[in-house]
Amino acid sequence: MSDPAVPPLYTYTIGGVKIEMPVKPYPSQVSMMDKVIRGCQKQQNCLLESPTGSGKTLALLCSALAWQRAERERLGKLIEEEFQQKILEWQLKEQQKKQLKEKQQKQQKTPEKKPAGTNISSAKSKGWSLVNDIDDDDSDEEMSIFKQPGKKRKMNRSHYFDNKNKSNDDSIMTNDSTDNSLMTEDEDENHITHQAESKIPKKPKLVVPVIFFCTRTHKQIEQVIKELQRTSFNHVRSCVLASRELTCIQDSNLFYPDITYKSKTELCRDLLDPKARFRNSLKFRRDIEKCVYHDNGGLKISTYSQLSNYGVSSVWDIEDIVKLGIEKRSCPYYGSRVLLKTAEIVFCPYNYVIDPVIRGTMNLQLKGHVIIVDEAHNIEDQCRSAASLRLEQTNLNLAKMDCEKLSKIGNNSTSYSAIAQYLSDMSKWIDQKSTEIKSFDDYDRGVISWSGMSTTASFNEFGIGSEAFEKFKKHCETVMADEGKENDEQDIGKDLMDGAKLDDTKTDKDESKVENLVKDNGFSQGNPYEDSITNATKNILTSIITVFCLLFDDDYKSDYQVSLERIMQMKKFEHADRNTSGIAGWLNSSQQSSESRTVWTNTVNFLCLNPAAVFHELTSTARCIILTSGTLSPMNSFQSELGSQFPITLEANHVIKPDQCWVTSVNGGPNRVDLNCQYQNTGTYGFQDEMGLVLKNVCETVPYGVLCFMPSYVLMDKLFARWQITGLLKDLKRTKAVMCEPRRGDQLEDLMTKYYAAVKRASAPGGRRGGLTGALFVAVYRGKISEGLDFSDNNARAVVAVGIPFPNYKDVAVSHKKYYNDQHHKNKGLLPGWEWYQIQAYRALNQALGRCIRHKNDWGAILLVDSRYSQPKNLTGLSKWIRGRVEHNSTWAETLSKLNDFVESRLRSDDVA
Repeated sequence: MSDPAVPPLYTYTIGGVKIEMPVKPYPSQVSMMDKVIRGCQKQQNCLLESPTGSGKTLALLCSALAWQRAERERLGKLIEEEFQQKILEWQLKEQQKKQLKEKQQKQQKTPEKKPAGTNISSAKSKGWSLVNDIDDDDSDEEMSIFKQPGKKRKMNRSHYFDNKNKSNDDSIMTNDSTDNSLMTEDEDENHITHQAESKIPKKPKLVVPVIFFCTRTHKQIEQVIKELQRTSFNHVRSCVLASRELTCIQDSNLFYPDITYKSKTELCRDLLDPKARFRNSLKFRRDIEKCVYHDNGGLKISTYSQLSNYGVSSVWDIEDIVKLGIEKRSCPYYGSRVLLKTAEIVFCPYNYVIDPVIRGTMNLQLKGHVIIVDEAHNIEDQCRSAASLRLEQTNLNLAKMDCEKLSKIGNNSTSYSAIAQYLSDMSKWIDQKSTEIKSFDDYDRGVISWSGMSTTASFNEFGIGSEAFEKFKKHCETVMADEGKENDEQDIGKDLMDGAKLDDTKTDKDESKVENLVKDNGFSQGNPYEDSITNATKNILTSIITVFCLLFDDDYKSDYQVSLERIMQMKKFEHADRNTSGIAGWLNSSQQSSESRTVWTNTVNFLCLNPAAVFHELTSTARCIILTSGTLSPMNSFQSELGSQFPITLEANHVIKPDQCWVTSVNGGPNRVDLNCQYQNTGTYGFQDEMGLVLKNVCETVPYGVLCFMPSYVLMDKLFARWQITGLLKDLKRTKAVMCEPRRGDQLEDLMTKYYAAVKRASAPGGRRGGLTGALFVAVYRGKISEGLDFSDNNARAVVAVGIPFPNYKDVAVSHKKYYNDQHHKNKGLLPGWEWYQIQAYRALNQALGRCIRHKNDWGAILLVDSRYSQPKNLTGLSKWIRGRVEHNSTWAETLSKLNDFVESRLRSDDVA
């Protein structure tokens, strides 16, 4: 009998690949799995839209991992066939050599007779193992055993793509430094000679493409992992990449109040850098030990066999690895990076893959692997952002000072001096260009801008052009290589302090010892605590190199717009002298002050207008890239903007029934005031009052949770100020608890807790009898509420979408992008600027509307409040599943009546269920 606790598997074969699903798939899931299989097999990029709640994540995981399993079997058979063929060819050659040798011996009429039992193949006489003795899964290292008969063999069954960095328990040979061979020197020489001549074939390593599954946030990764654990693939080797802020288990206040670290990254680097530990030991007159959790790079939790022994599944989440790290006193951050080397599926936020700086820091090797980007509707913006740079002159000068300081110490002084000079010249270029700003606005802000071509020409004239940049880049690579020794296992700090234990009581002898240590180890005797550049400087140098490599590239220099902003502002100076600051450039808590004064600040923006500048590298490296989201519509911009072909596309239908979602446009409210949400109309009291009445009627008709999305915080504030005066806000609060999305993200969690609690109270038996009937949350498009939070079931029974959320046309990045597309839409195949501008609006709108229906049994109403939706052309940008449901009513009374009927019918259906 089958185990009732194990869910049944639904098996489908698509493209020759057997796929197992824990539930019976919807037609949309089957379509998506078909596209994923085709993309992986044909090495073609995919663009797949499937509405939220249609099982998109489950389909992606099952199809991708099923293909990976089939690919492993296919490659394994291919490698085995090729290897067997090479072995047979090798045996034939050996036999021919043997026959030739015997023939030569007969011709020489050698008087000596061969001992009995030696008439066997030369391979066996020398200890060779033939085909039947060779394990299918042997790596290169394991094959070397056959060349050393005297060595002991320990088998390694690894099938995976990277066996270079094994822990001790994964070694394939005993670490025997003595010569245990029973052969004499002559025999050994003959064996080596024969080995070189025979050239026994090596079995190639099995390299199987890895699945990189990327999404926006770690919260979404957690949901994806839960889906994976439901499937028959819950045994695959997975790895989650996350920052130190989420995985570091060290105490952030380890040195408080002497040092206050702004991030765990800075703390980690200080604890692993022997020079930093030595500096701190000298300053605080006590030993500063290496991080106790590092244990040679998370060694205790760096293999999947270890995880299994500790009771942790191979499919784990951040909480699992952090909990295990605390228990075993081993670093989850570095342990997960070692697990990455043998993982079959890797989960990470998609900026880890997209951003060249982060990708380099994490050492992600993507060649030949499959990249799946979920929630990919923002990928164009992410790519442009990754290729852009905002550089403040103040920070540029601090970086220059760091490098000048190190140029006087001795180590790589030439490189540091050259870097400081390049940064200094850049700062002078900024000073010179800032004088060209002649006009300022009411906020004492002036801006001047140039094209990328003009900027590089100006750089060349100023001596910081492509030739100077290449020299700067080489010097940066030199010093970065030196700075990258933080993971060196030689603890020089500890060795230094072994001979100079310091306590709180200083003596002349101690001072002399310290001075000698400082002198002998290359530290600045005047200030031994600052012998390396700050991490802020490292970040600036890395960012400059990344962006300037594109800026000076002939293929991309025309894709940049460079602007210089000069602004007067009140600036707070927390310290006057960097030499009195905390370790590594961080502020000492006891030295902060609140001095402020008005200063002019210059900021240079290197704005990349072409996302293909970053995305092209991914497409040229990965096997295939699969972009998915619930809201990719309109889809025609991705191919042109990303500069890549997407031969495989899908716009899937929703899995819900027609009566589960009711969508209508709203032209006007009870007073028949035109609800056109263009800027010039929203400022009138008529619009503001009518909008308030529409929202009031909706809240009175729809129970539980209602979401309302506004185009901007400005309009939200304007409406609430008016409703406060007219008393309408008070009326709203009699019906529902009213909340507004805060501008500060750290205030959102508390509001969401209150919102969910209000909905839960109304959902309880008898909760709608008198008093509040739920909660109203007023949010903005492109905010946190519209992107990733869960509003399933009663948390969102209606979504009121106000206006069409066009980006702010006054925004510099938006205006430059529109102009850029107009200039290049013919030669680069881009959409004209206005079309691109519209697509950005509808993509934000579709994402907000996706909050309404979250699963197949969910239901809700969508109200598109704007008279422009009455025109068919303004509906084409909506997602396919919404586009065909929109109905138009002649009056608000008719709309309200149909809304009431819809809600009542759904509530009756819920009561029956």
